[in-house]
Amino acid sequence: MKLALAISATLIAATGICSAQPAFAQQPAGSVMIMPGVYTTPEISAKCQKYAARRVGVGGHTDTSRQAVAAACVRKLQAKQNKKAT
Repeated sequence: MKLALAISATLIAATGICSAQPAFAQQPAGSVMIMPGVYTTPEISAKCQKYAARRVGVGGHTDTSRQAVAAACVRKLQAKQNKKAT
């Protein structure tokens, strides 16, 4: 019984490690993750923050809107950068 418990714990731990590795492999060099699956560099982040500040006006949900606009901008610019690299 103890052996079966030890084997199942080992398998669960191994599954967690194996499933985490692809996430690390997808991270571009020199970038950081700002939200799950969205990576950025300091240059892209600065451009997108300026763009989002201009794009989102004054209102009740400015923080949420600014974050959404900045995240979309980061995704777009990072995709362009990755396309150039390949």
